Amino acid sequence: MTLIEEIQQEAVDSKGDLGAILRKCKILAARLGSRRLEDWLLWESNGYPENVGVPEYRSWPLELKGHFYGPSGSGMRNAPIPWICLPKDIRESYQNYKCRQSIASIEDILMKSKAGYVQVRSGDLAVVLGTNVYQHQNCMQAWAEFSVSNLVELLNAVRNKVLDFAIAVWKEYPAAGELSEPAGQSIQPERINHIFNTTVYGGAATFIGRADNSPMSFTISHGDFTSLEQILRLNGIQDEDILELKDAVRDDNHPETVNAFGPRVSNWIARMIEKAAQGIWNIGISTAGKLLSEAITKYYGL
Repeated sequence: MTLIEEIQQEAVDSKGDLGAILRKCKILAARLGSRRLEDWLLWESNGYPENVGVPEYRSWPLELKGHFYGPSGSGMRNAPIPWICLPKDIRESYQNYKCRQSIASIEDILMKSKAGYVQVRSGDLAVVLGTNVYQHQNCMQAWAEFSVSNLVELLNAVRNKVLDFAIAVWKEYPAAGELSEPAGQSIQPERINHIFNTTVYGGAATFIGRADNSPMSFTISHGDFTSLEQILRLNGIQDEDILELKDAVRDDNHPETVNAFGPRVSNWIARMIEKAAQGIWNIGISTAGKLLSEAITKYYGL
């Protein structure tokens, strides 16, 4: 049995150790020369750092609850807190919670959880809310939580994506990743990257034409810079350039029409295309312009 067939077989088994499956996938990624696959496996195994966007299956809304006390001994316990009561600058983090824990940590949480939900640290949320939720009621304690079913679905998503990727590669190159791979039948890293992007980061927004001239599918949500950042990083944009773009979209006005970007965003795109022309960014000039323009357009929701 080949390595890729072992991965398929273990991914199908719901009782198979997901951590062990990911470790086998790391061996496969190294043999296939896929840095994107290696990065994804690293983040899933060790957790996602703050400067890396999480995939869609690791994001969901939180439920807010709190204890409230008022005059004459009145009060409410475990009362729901509407998102609209939150200040705008923190509301997004609760509406679109990002789960960054490693697979091992998630499995440990599920094993120990008996309440059916997981609480998330909310800092001084009770102080922030004060009396702004219920009339004549002061928030004394507030917290955020989500159902453990979100974590179960996350693990299932990772298992399915591993299986989908392994099957897609195996269909085209049954001996992919084998040390004794037949001569002339090796799969190119560019093709691996395309299969990976389709099966792992697959989405609704499709861009045609990368450096390898292969199609690529992914989703960029309106106003969600994390999803834009993820796509840019996958296409070779450096972290410092991504940070510059983040500042640019914050400072520029929202464009009214497609490609009518503000001055800072326009200058940023021009510099990225210049990098492509100089060979600093390993992508063609025409492809670079199309990719950046359409990605940022999706971010703006145009």
